[in-house]
Amino acid sequence: MIYVGMDIHQKTTTFCAIDQEGKVARRGKVKSGQAAWLEIVGQWPGQQVRVALETGAMTWWVVDVLREAGIEPVVVDARQFKLIAASKKKSDRRDARTLAEALKGGLADNCSVAVPSQRARRCRSLLRTRHLVVKQAGATLKAARSLLGSVGVSISRGDWEKEARWEKVLDHCSLPIWMKPLLLVYRNVWQALARELEDLNAMVREELSHWREADVLIQIPGYGPLVTLAVLSSLDDPHRFKYSGQVASYAGLVPSSRDSGGTQRRGGITHQGRSLLRHLMVQAAWSALHSRRLPPDLQKWTRRLIVKRGAMVAVVALARRLLILGHRLWKNGEAYNPTYPVVEV
Repeated sequence: MIYVGMDIHQKTTTFCAIDQEGKVARRGKVKSGQAAWLEIVGQWPGQQVRVALETGAMTWWVVDVLREAGIEPVVVDARQFKLIAASKKKSDRRDARTLAEALKGGLADNCSVAVPSQRARRCRSLLRTRHLVVKQAGATLKAARSLLGSVGVSISRGDWEKEARWEKVLDHCSLPIWMKPLLLVYRNVWQALARELEDLNAMVREELSHWREADVLIQIPGYGPLVTLAVLSSLDDPHRFKYSGQVASYAGLVPSSRDSGGTQRRGGITHQGRSLLRHLMVQAAWSALHSRRLPPDLQKWTRRLIVKRGAMVAVVALARRLLILGHRLWKNGEAYNPTYPVVEV
């Protein structure tokens, strides 16, 4: 058995291979690419080869290449693998050796992450792109409003989108001549981003049609096409979570805790895991809270929590429950029932 640790970077890949006795069989640095990776794992014909690598920008490409060679690599979460993340002597050479030794000792398997499917990766990339476009459009609008505010002119988002209102703003008597070309730049950029956003929304709907589970999840209050695709592509396989509560932790929607001895402390949510999923679930909770589709029991529970803990805490708690509900329906193959009981999580 040969254990190979690979430290992948954009230009180079550093590797270290050790044998069953823990001795270094081979190590080196190659130019990152499919041919080089296949050459690394093909140096021991007739022997079983296992590979460990960290999560990174090129990880899934490497996984696909190694799978074609008949090797199922172990992908280690770089944030949880403290032997590398917290090392005081960090280098590519040491990292590759540490990965190989951790793979041999079984530690790498304990810190491994699930490899998403091709369609999940595709959908995640689409959602990240859309999120970036939304942020850029918002930043453009904010910059334009700030520029207008410097001369005492205000415009709402709704008016910004109306051509007639926009023309009146440009003709405002307080607006300096030099400012108009700058505002036109902001306006043109925002319009271009708005058109791209429409195309991305169409792509979201198209991708969603390839997930047969979407018809069930989209019936949940707050679940539109965007949220449904985010849940499906983020979880990818519902059966990899033994308990539905683990899904909330995966999205960073569970309270942080620091327990020691007889002392128990609870803080805000961990904000760990998939940040975009967490962001969209909170948006879904706000939407559900103001929707007539939210079950009465869940609505009463949320309203009581708003009075007791405040709106933000209540909405995050509702987001957690909506995510758990989606996972349960998907995993158990159940249909959505508006009278679904309020369960403690």
